[in-house]
Amino acid sequence: MVDRMTSRESEGNPATSHDTVDAIAETSGRKAFPLRRVFLQQKRDGETRPGPLARFVSAGDRTGLLLYFLALTKASQEPWDVSLHSAVWARALGLPLPDTATARGRVSKAWSRLVDRDLVIRARKGRLASFTLLCEDGSGSLYTRPERAFVKVPHDLWAKGPVASKRWYQLLTLPELVFLVIALSNLDDFSLPVERGPDYYGVSADTLLRGYSGLQNHGLVVVRSNAFTAPLSPTGLSYENRYTLEPPFGPVGRASKARSRAR
Repeated sequence: MVDRMTSRESEGNPATSHDTVDAIAETSGRKAFPLRRVFLQQKRDGETRPGPLARFVSAGDRTGLLLYFLALTKASQEPWDVSLHSAVWARALGLPLPDTATARGRVSKAWSRLVDRDLVIRARKGRLASFTLLCEDGSGSLYTRPERAFVKVPHDLWAKGPVASKRWYQLLTLPELVFLVIALSNLDDFSLPVERGPDYYGVSADTLLRGYSGLQNHGLVVVRSNAFTAPLSPTGLSYENRYTLEPPFGPVGRASKARSRAR
């Protein structure tokens, strides 16, 4: 007679961070999540102003940004409910000891920051908090499925990485994540004067520099220096950097007008 196995060895292994983000991405039934451009940049009364992304950058809130991106990944249909147990979100984000009160507390605080930025709304379902997406512009408006003016952020952010043990969401710093979504909102071979970062996106030139330098080191972006005539320059020339994303996030497949003219 075979004894019944009662040891933990007879049970499955606990889910990892990779297992958890894979499950969130798979349940969405998509290969990318949509992100409205107003999250990055807004135009009102003929003026360009930063979107909610700027608040993540000024607060150094990498955890909050990744949690928000995971929420957008999960919410693929109405009623746009993104509720999961806090320990699940903690494990997905790779927080240390996700089953501890400390890790769950970090997730709870990250959700609170998203609520404060009017990107999600919080309610209660019994003893658990529930969260529902709001519009990406931070206005507090109800969320709807984007139909225009949005960026597709590939799920390769969660599923791919340079080595098996690390995914891009685990490796990319906050400046690198910021530059990545900005690049995804542009055409191939786009120009972005870093000194205009505060005006365009509410992001400092230093953050943009660190962002594209980091992506370049990862092999995720190609930077081309483009020379053009500058009569008031000592050399008669001036230069601008132009950027194109590399796999798995690019190239987009559409060149900017400047590159098209050069051809």
